[in-house]
Amino acid sequence: MLTHFKEIFKYRELLMTFVSKSLNARYKGSFLGFLWTFINPLAQLIVYSVVFKYIFRIQEPNYTMYLFVALVPWSEFTSSINGSLVAITGNSNLVKKIYFPRQLLPLSVSVTYIVDFVYCIPILLIAMILSKLNFTTNLLFFPIIMLIQFIYQTGICYIVSALNVKFRDVKQIVGIIIMAWFYVTPILYKMSMIPKTLNLFGHTINPQFWFILINPIAAVILSYRDVMLYGRLPDFTGLSIALIEGVIIFTLGYFIFKYFERTFAEDL
Repeated sequence: MLTHFKEIFKYRELLMTFVSKSLNARYKGSFLGFLWTFINPLAQLIVYSVVFKYIFRIQEPNYTMYLFVALVPWSEFTSSINGSLVAITGNSNLVKKIYFPRQLLPLSVSVTYIVDFVYCIPILLIAMILSKLNFTTNLLFFPIIMLIQFIYQTGICYIVSALNVKFRDVKQIVGIIIMAWFYVTPILYKMSMIPKTLNLFGHTINPQFWFILINPIAAVILSYRDVMLYGRLPDFTGLSIALIEGVIIFTLGYFIFKYFERTFAEDL
């Protein structure tokens, strides 16, 4: 793993070149540019606000902002995963002909979407002002939450980018997983809707704890809401779990990537 970070540092300029190229390619010839990053969650926001607020009647003050604070990071998170699917297959000529650390490709995808997320922060802050939310010092935890998300999503990017070279069905499978993942993450609904205790086979369990344990991105989403929507400290227990699992997924993703990297040239 230490070699991994040394290689990234050594090739940091190449990494930034990949990120810059990706950003320019996405916005080239686009009239609205990076605003498309904002438009997609905004369109979802309008639909979900109407359906869940007025049809399902979710009882949550400022429900529109409640959704918005979660949809923006979720959009960046899933976009990085989808983008990493073609990180290697979409650069086959580069991978075959030039030596460089191959892990830079999925890493650049994750960095690109985190940069997109940073672009969206002023829009989120403007939305907070329009919604008359209080700015508190707890907003200082925002970069920490973003870092945890970055570690977690980068590990996933490593895994799916490598697996998609060997097994091309991975792209379709990931699409299905992300669709289901969206509904088991507290984006549209409140965490309080999940019971705090549940009797399962004669044992009392806490579904909310297991919900966070199995799905650490849920703790990240809830933490964004804590610091932006409610102006309070994030749930450090949930964030700690997300960080630990993020580091595990990152490490696992790195070794999976290095394992499959040996046959990239043959499989492409």
